[in-house]
Amino acid sequence: MCEPRMKNCVALITGGGTGIGEAIAKLFAKEGAKVVISGRRSEPLATTVQAIKDADGHAVYISGDVSSMDDARRMVSFTVDQYGWIDTLVNNAGVIRRTEKVEETTEEEWNWLVDINLKGIFHTTKFCLPFMMERKKGAIVNIGSINAFLAAPGYATYCATKGGVVAYTRAIALQYAKYGIRANVISPGMIHTPMAYVDRPNFEELVDDIVERFYPIKRVGLAEDVAYAALYLASDEAGWVTGQNLTVDGGFSIK
Repeated sequence: MCEPRMKNCVALITGGGTGIGEAIAKLFAKEGAKVVISGRRSEPLATTVQAIKDADGHAVYISGDVSSMDDARRMVSFTVDQYGWIDTLVNNAGVIRRTEKVEETTEEEWNWLVDINLKGIFHTTKFCLPFMMERKKGAIVNIGSINAFLAAPGYATYCATKGGVVAYTRAIALQYAKYGIRANVISPGMIHTPMAYVDRPNFEELVDDIVERFYPIKRVGLAEDVAYAALYLASDEAGWVTGQNLTVDGGFSIK
């Protein structure tokens, strides 16, 4: 029988209570990882942890907001206190706005997206790196978006934050490769998660037309599609892969 692909790994997954983060947490735990999930709302975190435990996996949660440096420090310290080390970080927490008019965007609205989508990655990475450097091993997987490369009306600030994620990841990958730390990005297309409904409550009415017009693989993306990509990048199978962007978009970006 094959060994679990993440046996002896300890993973912190931000935004782990719902959507992509939930799928990653469940898959990592299934593959042998000890998982810590974080997020701003305790209820979905507790539900996800219980589901993992019911499947004989190891998981705990901690509430917190990645836009807060103190919360990010607490998340990482909690992970190490629970399991002794941390060697895998998945920066999944994120927010989106699809109806932005740049000339009407306030500083508070801009800061909201930047603080969570970009600064949050800085915060958690900052506190994980010393532990990874000490162990000479680490995998960082940042969840980006195809909007880092493909512009869309109404997404200006979101596009800026996700473009920043790619650039930041590449810099981290180069700077910390000598410590055995890898950093990569996953850029998903449209994924059927709660975030898909933000600013489009009629998503279910739109999805079939969107898929037919834009996605060569004729279905909407699932959270599990991104989770399997994250599993590859976090595992030793990707031991010679760093600074890369893995696009998971059903062919959207090649049309």
